[in-house]
Amino acid sequence: MSSQADEDQNRIQVTEETPESRSGIWSMRLVAHQLATLAMAAVFLGLAVAGVAALHARSAAEPPPGAHPPVAVQTLRLEMQPSYRETVRYVGRLEAARQTALAFERPGLVTKVHKDEGYRVSAGDVVASLDTAQLEASRKQREAQIRELEARLQLARLTHDRQSKLRKEGWSPEQRLDEASAARDELGAAIDRVKAQIEAIDIDIEKSQLKAPFDGVIAARAIDEGAVAAAGTPILTLLEDGHRQLRVGLPPEVAATLDGAKIYEVQTRAGPVSARLYASRPDLQSATRTVTALFDVDTHDATPFGEIVTLVLEREIEERGAWVPLVSLQESDRGLWSLLTVAEEDGKPIVRREAAEVLHVDGAHAYVRGSFEPGASVIANGTNRIVPGQRVALAGT
Repeated sequence: MSSQADEDQNRIQVTEETPESRSGIWSMRLVAHQLATLAMAAVFLGLAVAGVAALHARSAAEPPPGAHPPVAVQTLRLEMQPSYRETVRYVGRLEAARQTALAFERPGLVTKVHKDEGYRVSAGDVVASLDTAQLEASRKQREAQIRELEARLQLARLTHDRQSKLRKEGWSPEQRLDEASAARDELGAAIDRVKAQIEAIDIDIEKSQLKAPFDGVIAARAIDEGAVAAAGTPILTLLEDGHRQLRVGLPPEVAATLDGAKIYEVQTRAGPVSARLYASRPDLQSATRTVTALFDVDTHDATPFGEIVTLVLEREIEERGAWVPLVSLQESDRGLWSLLTVAEEDGKPIVRREAAEVLHVDGAHAYVRGSFEPGASVIANGTNRIVPGQRVALAGT
């Protein structure tokens, strides 16, 4: 019995794990995992090689692509012109043809201002009045002097007639007759002098009524009733509204080409209106180096005075060139531009580059001059798809 127990105890001891046995087991598991990973990588590599080989075989079986056809382009033939028309615009100011600061010619007390700012007046309307009491009193005094002088003149005429009769009968010396004649003439001159004074007073009374010299609108009021105005003191400012003018500064060479018989266009807020040259000043403005020109503007709208408007002028520029679309231009060196043209080479159309200088731009077209020949075929658009030296096909051929 003891021997059997010893065997069982030895078997139990043999089956117990030791640290050395556990380390060996993990090493074997790690090796097995690495072998499995390498096997999977080998499988994937084999599949990739097989796919690449299949693609090569497929591409080798397809025929090679043919040559690309030439790019189709649209061209236009350049028509050379001796000149071009340029539209230029000059900014000016709309103003009244006549503007007057209304004032009395004589001093006096302002008794009434009949019109205020913004009122429309007609020529001859009374706009202000001065006190005329002193003038009317002076006039009555002169009228009394005339009656007195006329009475004395009547006596002088009777005396002259009497002396003339006595002289003919020899009863009066010639000296008495001469004195009677001189007294009669002196009184007649005195009456004329007083009548002239009355006329002067009447003129002053009339000028005490300030009247509008032309049709217009009151723009400003400087004095109210009760003020004593000196001669020449502005009372009201009157603007003529039926006749408007444009004042604009122009270069001397442009002003020299203006024609008084021609109708010009002026752009306002309400739209274009016609204008005619009224006058051109002979002097040159030192600040702007321009010549001031005045235009009569045919406008009756509500455009206010002082509004900024634009004078539109067209002039002919003598310069040989051709019109091309803006999209056909390509930026080049040194501020120049270039055009792509199509020329025949070996019987086939080929692209060439030509230098171009832009002289004027009008909307979507430019007037250019350059190294191109008259009648050259320029590529109108799509210039970003082609380069100089490239063979192209003309659209429609």
